[in-house]
Amino acid sequence: MRSTLQAIQMSTSAALPDLTGRDDADLLIGDVARLSGLSIDTLRYYDRAGLLGAVHRDGAGRRVFDRDTLGLLDVVLRLRRTGMPVEDVRHFVDLVRSGDTERAGRLELLRAHRRRVLAQLDQLEDDLAVIDWKIAAYQAGEDGTEPPPPPPGWPRPQGHVP
Repeated sequence: MRSTLQAIQMSTSAALPDLTGRDDADLLIGDVARLSGLSIDTLRYYDRAGLLGAVHRDGAGRRVFDRDTLGLLDVVLRLRRTGMPVEDVRHFVDLVRSGDTERAGRLELLRAHRRRVLAQLDQLEDDLAVIDWKIAAYQAGEDGTEPPPPPPGWPRPQGHVP
């Protein structure tokens, strides 16, 4: 198991290392904690909350994370990182466990979450435009030049809730 851990290199763009193609990807909870940056307590919570499916145990009762569990953990982390509430993640995992009969439910849940994430991204782009403008305006003040005009639609009209 230690050689598997040493062979894994984390990608900064992924929630977890890509282990889905490995046959020897079984890892203990401490290994998963080190690789994911999550605490052991968080991983135990996710397991107890039913967010990881059926986590296998070894002869000593220790959690063993196989490819399927690691794949589900990766999805769970991405859903949580993008703001999906734990209860919705649990519902998603329940739908996954139900198999193909609940594919439509999974699609509906993921599409609704995708719409929320896209709205968040739009808001972040608007916020970033204001931040960029403020940086440019302050830099213009430092340089003694004319500040740029504010981004379109800024400031927001009264009563607008972002």
